[in-house]
Amino acid sequence: MHHLAYHDLLTGLPNKLALYENASQFIRTDSSGHAALLFVDIDNFKYINDTMGHGFGDRLIVKASQRLISIVGEEGVVYRFGGDEFIILLYPLSGAASIKLMAGRILSGFKKAVEMDNSLLHISASIGISVYPEHGNDIMELVKRADIAMYKAKDAGKGKYVIFDQPLNDDFSERMNIEKQLYAAMEQQEFELYYQPQVDLAQNKITGLEALLRWNSPVLGYVSPLKFIKVAEDSHIIIPLGAWVLQKACDFLKKLHGQGFTELTMSVNISMLQLLQTDFNELVVDTLQASGLEPHYLELEITESVLVESYDYVSDKLKQLRDLNIKIALDDFGTGYSSLSYLTHLPISTLKIDKSFIDTIRTGTNQSTLVEEIILIGKRMSMSVVAEGVEKTGQLEYLQEQGCDKIQGYLFSRPLAADAIVELLAGQAEV
Repeated sequence: MHHLAYHDLLTGLPNKLALYENASQFIRTDSSGHAALLFVDIDNFKYINDTMGHGFGDRLIVKASQRLISIVGEEGVVYRFGGDEFIILLYPLSGAASIKLMAGRILSGFKKAVEMDNSLLHISASIGISVYPEHGNDIMELVKRADIAMYKAKDAGKGKYVIFDQPLNDDFSERMNIEKQLYAAMEQQEFELYYQPQVDLAQNKITGLEALLRWNSPVLGYVSPLKFIKVAEDSHIIIPLGAWVLQKACDFLKKLHGQGFTELTMSVNISMLQLLQTDFNELVVDTLQASGLEPHYLELEITESVLVESYDYVSDKLKQLRDLNIKIALDDFGTGYSSLSYLTHLPISTLKIDKSFIDTIRTGTNQSTLVEEIILIGKRMSMSVVAEGVEKTGQLEYLQEQGCDKIQGYLFSRPLAADAIVELLAGQAEV
């Protein structure tokens, strides 16, 4: 009974209760000593679990625990904290350098493929680190701060380690406050859609809109999408919120069609978490039917990271959507993994060139050549090419010379509220 109480059934490792008791004991008996907590979390485990099944996920947890034990050896104790989370207690410490050395060994060890069901699976881990007594004199506080640092490691691109410091605590407090207010924002309908026009360069007119989510909280004020979208994804609020965005955007476009702007299309950003929902395609179809919008007017934007992290699972879904005549755009092309195999195997209808590349056009760097290559790739594969973040006349002229199809950016228009979009379209129609 004692063993069961203090050990994890799946891995046989000491559990959270064992960690709390063991750490509390050394804190009480050795106030002059030093220790470190390494909070290890397997990257993208939820997606693996959702796509491969919980049995597969459990076997992966066991493999990960065995790998951690072999890496840590006698230098520390490995605990299974819960789910795909492990905590390594390093005590006593031989020196501050030993913490970073251990974290580096763990990251390197996780880069080696794991054999699962006669195939090799590549995974990575993110690590957050807290140090006793610098970061707290209580085990709960140390765990919390290591957890905060681990989330920062994930935000930094995963497969990294981060050591806690006070600014991280401030960031975490802000994040928790945003998450708390997000729930209220959904109930109080505080969100609004803005729309950024996409200009067809051949026709010199607006032919499309991209729906962009905005949040002006009565408590927090204006919250940048760069902050709240990530929190919405982590808390899964993005699922109902994304459904609302899709419905609102389709309804608005149908309204514009009814006012005579019948050539307009609508682009809507889709997160990985939305795509992973088993009923996502049904949701899209139902939304189109409810709004009365024809499928070929809707374009769903996904990022390269979605393809890399869940290619096998999302590829069939995207093909099904394309078969329904719904367009698929690859957003921020060129900033991530940029494998041409995705373009040849997936029904991508639009390439969007990231603003970071457009910004280099005015500097005359070699990046401008890359913009030209992206446009050529799109043309050769019968895709529409859209340049994002166009702000300078020189950028526009260069894109026109290279045969880019569409642009969007502040040079033509900032994202606008629905009423302002109607005015802009009416003014264009009068010219």
